[in-house]
Amino acid sequence: MTKYREILRLKSLGFSERNIAHSCGVSRNTVTVRRTPILRYFVQMSTTFLHC
Repeated sequence: MTKYREILRLKSLGFSERNIAHSCGVSRNTVTVRRTPILRYFVQMSTTFLHC
């Protein structure tokens, strides 16, 4: 199962997509937000939460 929270955590810390993919054991396409609907959803929710 993909570790979406871990991907987002590493992304927020500024890790590259290549490093995130390697450390989570997933492809770079999985890490790319624009290609992964669930990551797009979490990013959208987090920015909505921050603007409340």
